[in-house]
Amino acid sequence: MSDTIASFKKRINVLVKAISEYKAEGGTVNPGANEILDYKAGKTKYLQNDVAKAVIDVKKNAWEFVDNRTADPANEILLLDIINKINELRQTDVVNILERKISDISLSLARIIPLPCESTSNNQLIFDTPKLPEGIMDDIMADLNEIRKCFDANCYRSAVIICGRVLEAALNRKYFEVTGNDLLETSPGLGLGKIIAKLSEKGVKFDPGLTQQIHMVNQVRIYSVHKKKDAFYPSKGQTQAMILYTIDVLRKLFSE
Repeated sequence: MSDTIASFKKRINVLVKAISEYKAEGGTVNPGANEILDYKAGKTKYLQNDVAKAVIDVKKNAWEFVDNRTADPANEILLLDIINKINELRQTDVVNILERKISDISLSLARIIPLPCESTSNNQLIFDTPKLPEGIMDDIMADLNEIRKCFDANCYRSAVIICGRVLEAALNRKYFEVTGNDLLETSPGLGLGKIIAKLSEKGVKFDPGLTQQIHMVNQVRIYSVHKKKDAFYPSKGQTQAMILYTIDVLRKLFSE
């Protein structure tokens, strides 16, 4: 098993232990109790904070095992599923809900096929350009080169934003190939979800893994672009995942 998976499992185990200890104290904090004078209330609150911190740590480090997606094609959907489930974790979840969510995540982690022992990651961004239609080849190649430059310069938000643009160009091209109609002219500004819906109406089938990948890239792109109360800055791992998923979408959309 790779070090990254083992490391992440340790964080999951820390959360499981924190939940167990919190439950052992009754699992509730009396709102009217004085946590300074009441030892039991203070200890319960302390253990509750431990659970919240462990949830934050799991969510913060959810992307560290992204390289394992290359070990086997079966990992692809599993890792997307795990990341989605981790993003759904809430510090405010009641104990039984947290336990159920963690159990689901642990089951998925156990099914991941690890990277070969001799394979190591040098943290460099390496990807093979998939075969693309001539009509979009030049534009997408320019965007991919720009993504690489942004990543190397630690401009992660910019890289993710361009990933979204690449996916829009690819999906619009796929629609043109299927229907002969150019959505960029007839319906400019359509979101990725609506383009996928239109393709589905025309009989184009998307496997669940592909739609999850597109959705994931789009969600990170949206949070990166639009003004929010707290600015979102994708981490290196998140950005690397988005780039890898974007390349994989291109490969699947235009494979022979």
